[in-house]
Amino acid sequence: MDDSGKEQFRQQLHELYPRLMRAMTAYLAGSTVDPEDIVQEAFLKAYQNFDSFEGKSGMYTWIYSIARNLSIDEFRKRKYERLLHSVPSDELELASDTFAPDEQREEILILRKAIAMLPEIFRSVVLMKIIDGMSYPEISEVTGVNEQTLKNRMFRARKELAKTLKLLGAEP
Repeated sequence: MDDSGKEQFRQQLHELYPRLMRAMTAYLAGSTVDPEDIVQEAFLKAYQNFDSFEGKSGMYTWIYSIARNLSIDEFRKRKYERLLHSVPSDELELASDTFAPDEQREEILILRKAIAMLPEIFRSVVLMKIIDGMSYPEISEVTGVNEQTLKNRMFRARKELAKTLKLLGAEP
């Protein structure tokens, strides 16, 4: 970063930091992610990568997107850890499962655990399409996402499910 870039960054820091802190506090509300950690890491990354800032967007928008991406990464890490290690089987079991044979019940629980481990954008499509039997136009109406995007998400969700089921020891 040249001296003019560093100076520009320093000049805007005092107004960008509190604004981003407020935004990340709202964005992360209800989560265990510390907004201050995210904001500090975002500014550090922005400073280290200032040469990649092309000025096509405002500096605040650029730093905000860095902070948002860091937050999403934290959500994913924490959600995966929580789901992988702490989804009790009894929370995944339904009353209707009691009528299934024992081996089938185990397969159902593994499938439910794998679905629970999917990222939200995939999990919601899988649940609406496969479990609830909704059509793509219906899912599109509910989510506001176009049908082609939903089909792409379903394709990717199936790939993720296959990997997760293998990780959980399910037979093909």
